[in-house]
Amino acid sequence: MTAENDLEQKQRALAGWLQARMPEADNLLVTELSRPEGSGYSNDTLLVDIGYEQAGARHAERLVARVSPTGFPVFPFYDIPQQFDVMRALADNTAIPVPDCLWKEYDKAVLGESFYVMRYLDGKVPSDNPPYHRGGFVMEFSPEERGKLWRNGIRQMAELHQLTPAESGLDFLAWPETGKTDLEQHLQYYEAYLSWAARGRAQPVADYALQWLKDNMPADEPHGIVWGDARFGNMMFKGTEVCAVLDWEMVALGNPEADLAWWLFVDECLQRGNGNPEHVGERPEGIPSNEETVAWYEQCVGKPVQHLRYYQVFAGLRFACVMIRIMQQQAALGTIPVEFTDILESDNTVTQITAELLGIPNSGPA
Repeated sequence: MTAENDLEQKQRALAGWLQARMPEADNLLVTELSRPEGSGYSNDTLLVDIGYEQAGARHAERLVARVSPTGFPVFPFYDIPQQFDVMRALADNTAIPVPDCLWKEYDKAVLGESFYVMRYLDGKVPSDNPPYHRGGFVMEFSPEERGKLWRNGIRQMAELHQLTPAESGLDFLAWPETGKTDLEQHLQYYEAYLSWAARGRAQPVADYALQWLKDNMPADEPHGIVWGDARFGNMMFKGTEVCAVLDWEMVALGNPEADLAWWLFVDECLQRGNGNPEHVGERPEGIPSNEETVAWYEQCVGKPVQHLRYYQVFAGLRFACVMIRIMQQQAALGTIPVEFTDILESDNTVTQITAELLGIPNSGPA
């Protein structure tokens, strides 16, 4: 089946499914179904334009469907319905801005996998390609506006971190095993993820990072909400204000410092990944440095950051697992030569930054 035919089939199935959930809408049609450019590696995103009649008037609306991945998954397990539940809980119990989630569906007969539907939001998201350091709407702003964008993003993340799982309605994210700390369960999950992704091949930096993290675990960690994929490019802005916090696929409970570390780690990856290593450490004029960012975050949460380097190494391990699968995925799609996969799995921007944090060569410890 061609991609075009696949979309047409999904368009017909989705129209009937939506009509059943919108009984007040007459003659509902999905007028267009499309995939946004650069919708990510880990799931399928569909833009859904609908038209219907109600009270004698014709209406048009845009929705977004997020569908569980098929084919070559990046994560060993992907829970689309949980992402819906997280955003619903945040919308119902907090002031964290999230998309308006309407319905979720477990039945794979409609779109081939489980999915949820939310209202389309009109805003701007910092670009990954080209990186927001050198392109997209961020670079159209003045230095003062860019700084405000960045600080507002960090402040919004800090507001999430000041909430408890109970008051946010996110207690259902509790880890399945009792008697282990959040961090122990995080590491247990990523050890299994690394083993699954590596498929028996050595990953020198990731393997070393995992052991280092086990050997250097901080004690008496806070128990809070960890957004997971916490980064500038997962926030939507209207002007310089955050209008939505997006992508909850890696959400968990643990030490919220993991989010700050991930934000900084991914930012550096984007700088280096553009093929300009001489610009590492530089951001566009107006965007605060790492040190200024940490100080602003500390001011927002009202307490010092204690384990930033630890959680940056943890970010390196997490991202390394993701990169292994992305490289395998791209080889399967023919985007990169299969013979390069082994090298690119273990030698990439992510492993290079992680090795620097650990003070070891990118080929692993001597």
